[in-house]
Amino acid sequence: MCEFCTKHGEGKKWYLNVKNYSLDLLSDLKRRKFIREFMSKTIGEGHKQISKLEADQARGNKIPGLIKRLVIRRAKRVHYGQVVPLEDVERIFEMTSTIVRVPCGCRWAATHKEGRYCFGVSIGPTHWFDGMNMDYFGSPDVSRFEGLNSGGAMEHVREFDGKGLVHSVWTFRTPFVGGVCNCDRAECLAMRCTVGLDLPVMFRAEYEAEVDVEGCVGCRECVRLCQFGAIGFSLLQAKCFVDRSKCYGCGVCRSVCKQRAIRLVPRTPSTKGAR
Repeated sequence: MCEFCTKHGEGKKWYLNVKNYSLDLLSDLKRRKFIREFMSKTIGEGHKQISKLEADQARGNKIPGLIKRLVIRRAKRVHYGQVVPLEDVERIFEMTSTIVRVPCGCRWAATHKEGRYCFGVSIGPTHWFDGMNMDYFGSPDVSRFEGLNSGGAMEHVREFDGKGLVHSVWTFRTPFVGGVCNCDRAECLAMRCTVGLDLPVMFRAEYEAEVDVEGCVGCRECVRLCQFGAIGFSLLQAKCFVDRSKCYGCGVCRSVCKQRAIRLVPRTPSTKGAR
């Protein structure tokens, strides 16, 4: 299990521990301030900083190891995530009492176009997202919250799954869990940072994908869909295969496999450290 499971999971996956959604955690003034400024500072400023690092990398400049360690340490303390498969998203939605669909701050920062791929989740009558300053989006029509029940929310997530968007769960000052995102590498700050810059701000899932060689017909649809470049194709065998060192265990590859030849299995010790 991941580092957060050990620290905050109480014997289970940390994001399935109901205590981490507790309203008691909202009494922390630092957390309230972080939530209030989340869009403008964490997202808005984060986009500028990551864009600069991407430009530096394109010029051949590497991020110093010390800087990487400091960024990751702070992210784990403040805003860190983990990839989760469709089944665990459903469990999260079922254990929370309030779900709102919100515009994605990352996509707005990158394109200035509305994309409602994110969900705020909450337990209890008070909702943490009420304190978030949504002026970042510049329009009441864009910044509105859309209340959903768990079934309605899952309809959207299943649609995202079929399009290849990676599901992840996020803290708002760890260990408080407040959001579920559906990401791609084009605009998502976390994926740009984790995959593009090798600066991980999210854990891999507790699973990894595995191809049933007997069932695979070599259509390569899963190769097309994988956001992490973790699925390859063997010309000799005419079969697809998973590179476990790259797999994040999101499971979206399963949605396009008509043969149902891909499954998720518990992550093995040899790849648990590859975050």
